[in-house]
Amino acid sequence: MAYHAYSGKILFVDLDSGKSAREPLPENWCVEHLGGFGINNRLCWELMTPGTPPLDSSNPVILGAGPLVGTLAPGASRIMGNTRFPLTGAVASASGAMGLGARLKWAGYDHLVIRGAAYRPSYILIDDSEAQIIPAEDLWGLDIHDATDKLWETHPGSSVLAIGPAGENLVHFSLAIIDKCATLGRGGLGAVLGSKKLKAVVVRGSGGVKVADPKGFLRIVNNLYRRMERWELKDAALALGMIGGWEIYLNQLASGVSEEERERIKEAFGPQAYLEFERRRISCPSCFLGDKDRLGWDMRSTCSTSFLNAAILGAALGLNNAKEAVLLLDLLDRLGICFFTYLNLYLFLLDLKEREITDIKRYGEFLDLNGLKGAIKLAKSIAFRKGLGDLLSLGWDNIIDYFGSQAEEYASVIRGQDCIYDPRVSGLGTMEFEQLVSPRGPTSASAGSPTYLPGLPREKMVRLTSRMGVPEDALERIYPNDQAVNVGRLTRYAEDWFSLFSSLGVCNRHQINRLYHVDIFRDLFHAATGIDLTPKEIMECAAANWELYRRLNEREGLGRESDRIPSSWLTEERISRREGTLMDYSRKKRLTRKDLMQLLDDYYDERSR
Repeated sequence: MAYHAYSGKILFVDLDSGKSAREPLPENWCVEHLGGFGINNRLCWELMTPGTPPLDSSNPVILGAGPLVGTLAPGASRIMGNTRFPLTGAVASASGAMGLGARLKWAGYDHLVIRGAAYRPSYILIDDSEAQIIPAEDLWGLDIHDATDKLWETHPGSSVLAIGPAGENLVHFSLAIIDKCATLGRGGLGAVLGSKKLKAVVVRGSGGVKVADPKGFLRIVNNLYRRMERWELKDAALALGMIGGWEIYLNQLASGVSEEERERIKEAFGPQAYLEFERRRISCPSCFLGDKDRLGWDMRSTCSTSFLNAAILGAALGLNNAKEAVLLLDLLDRLGICFFTYLNLYLFLLDLKEREITDIKRYGEFLDLNGLKGAIKLAKSIAFRKGLGDLLSLGWDNIIDYFGSQAEEYASVIRGQDCIYDPRVSGLGTMEFEQLVSPRGPTSASAGSPTYLPGLPREKMVRLTSRMGVPEDALERIYPNDQAVNVGRLTRYAEDWFSLFSSLGVCNRHQINRLYHVDIFRDLFHAATGIDLTPKEIMECAAANWELYRRLNEREGLGRESDRIPSSWLTEERISRREGTLMDYSRKKRLTRKDLMQLLDDYYDERSR
């Protein structure tokens, strides 16, 4: 391999034959696609047959780690997972963390391609150069945490990607979890692995990652940590992890409630509640944030994707306290159910129940949607596909088709996947707008743009956007005056920015993202790989990776015609326990459907430049 930081190999595992093969990573792909997200998309383009059903054995699963993964670069822990997802039908790319990406690199591989289906429950073991398919009947049926613990006992020092009962039972919004802490595959990766009878992927590597210029690389890394030391919110982030940004989240969690209820939410699920449960913070390799948690209560403890997720569940569902919220999140993680989709389904059912929309009450568990007991019952019915859970397990298109057009207005769904953000509450920034155009369906790929933070002045917005490598002429189109932000045009560059992070293997969380500048990425990439690209060229590669992502789905018939504006965005009615008026980022202009259509035109115009 001519370039450093890449392992230089792709591992192919065929579950049909039980054989594996190693092929060289094409060197020109490193320059054209950078790594991770970009090369995963190229592999999808080369290997996937258009129209392949998501749960068919010929639908491959591709895992890829970028060139910075396994190094000391801050936040360089992301592994990308590509497949055709059952919830949306999209050829999509998911992002996860913890130790899987680093260990895949240390074992000598940049990418893992899984094809076929095992004839009995199995797991893949990658132990340095060795790759085996091992029977897993004793693991099938176990929850994710118990299965991971058993695999760690057998293979100490490994990283484990595992599915739970929801994936085994082909729930269309099941996911996999890495090392009991990091989710991978919102939209049904768990079901794709379950259809292959693949319980887990276990990776252990004893090698390392060699960079081209070790001294130069370490100098850049040290400068990044010095930047972090100067951050005014550093202490809150280090002390509280994700819940350190509580005030931002509280405004969304307490949308439309009384001041008394707002205070109850803050007391029940805020920082003080977190500190009562926190036992240990968990960081991904090379990350200072510690955004995962070990939580403890009543002589019990569990690893958690984040206490913040429990707080979101607790506040939205009106649970009594943080203990109930942690118990519910722990169950969802163990079962392998995406908590976002579960939450949105729960709130959707509550809306239908309150409005007495017909043909639902025959499901007994629907009548029990109340408090922790009802929430647990619904989660188990989905994972094991019992009663109402069997209907829900097939996803939003199936649900809306069953309940009819009257119910559709209460479902905030785009491309078959539920929205994460309600722009009526937060305003229309790039995270909210990108839900309309993302090939994967609603996700948070645009979190790195300056609209993540509310109320910034134009001067700061321009400065933060410039660090993303946005051309000068585009800045004039994005910020035509002191008051306006064209989020359609800005979203194009936020997606490219995410593409760069995901191709190199760096986490896009706000706390990490803020450290980086396109010039820093250029220098870090050069020091790591020896590939000499200008900042403009590196952003052109990132943009091309996103275009390839879009073309993959256009090839599947999922292009611009799949963009959909949910009716729930355009009403002030209380839906999913949230209410508000759709406003632009500045919160000064009310937006109409016509305004959103114009922003879609602006987005595609900017994409064509």
